[in-house]
Amino acid sequence: MGESSTLATEFASIFFGTFIALFFFTTTKAMRQSWSIWKRTRSLLNWYLFMIWVEVIANFIFALVTYLFLRGTIPPSLAYFFGIVLIWTIITQLLLQIVANRVSLIMVNRRKSRMIKWGLFIFVGLVNVSVFCLWIPGNLKVSPTYIHLNHIWERVEKSIFLVIDLGLNLYFLYLVRSNLIAKGLKKYWPLFKFNAAVVLVSTSMDILLLGLQSLPNNYDYIQFAPVAYMAKLHIELTMSELISKIVRNAHRVDMSNSDTDHVSGTPLATRTNGRSVRQQSQYFPGSVGIDTNITCGKMEDDMRSAECKPYHGDGIIKTVMMSRVTNGRDCEDSSSGKTTV
Repeated sequence: MGESSTLATEFASIFFGTFIALFFFTTTKAMRQSWSIWKRTRSLLNWYLFMIWVEVIANFIFALVTYLFLRGTIPPSLAYFFGIVLIWTIITQLLLQIVANRVSLIMVNRRKSRMIKWGLFIFVGLVNVSVFCLWIPGNLKVSPTYIHLNHIWERVEKSIFLVIDLGLNLYFLYLVRSNLIAKGLKKYWPLFKFNAAVVLVSTSMDILLLGLQSLPNNYDYIQFAPVAYMAKLHIELTMSELISKIVRNAHRVDMSNSDTDHVSGTPLATRTNGRSVRQQSQYFPGSVGIDTNITCGKMEDDMRSAECKPYHGDGIIKTVMMSRVTNGRDCEDSSSGKTTV
């Protein structure tokens, strides 16, 4: 019993030390992105910032409380187990919503994007409720039946989150490949390759979390949970920075090479009386939607460029630089400098 307790303490110390290192790097990234958004918008009232900072704080509380519990500082009680599950619920909900918001950046169907987010919220919420009903009684050792059911459901629940996270990341890869790269926007290859690599890291976190449940003390894996979640958050923040870098670099190149503000032949701004007027983002109006540190509307312009096709039907050809709106998109035949209306 004493040897098992010592082993649990050693594991807890190793995992907590790893968490502290990840916490430092992730918090630094979050602060850098917050400052960037503040400089651009002069406001921190942003849903993206709210999610990442609540995720950071919740993970820190989760890691600290479980570490103190495993060291014997905090005794087992209903209040403790209920609080742990509540914090875990917040962490899992927000983390998956952050991933879903990244996926929605590539989606042009707003209704489908909202359906995915609400579907995730409801389905993950049901899993959270099931953990309240089984995990708490199982750890309080209410009865052998609850202990056995919790032992089984813990593995099922971790497998569910593994499948959801993997599915969202694979769907993101599919959207980047089909909606952007396949349409000629080769600048998004680094984003595709990086995400393909981090999918392995993210999935390995879930697999490790699942495998650690086989430790002699089946509660030891709990200390690794904040490590896994913080690593996933760090990946999301890195993805955000990469998207921002790709979009901003492309914007600088386009601005320096074109007097008409084009990205891949699509107008980035409409010109009125000689002034360049920024188009209002359809997908990210203000800071209401997720602001992943990207110049709002730039990825939208790229997606619109990929989706728009020259119109070859009957009409009047005007040799003036103007935009034609077709199916809600601004399209322009940049090869000839002519617009069909």
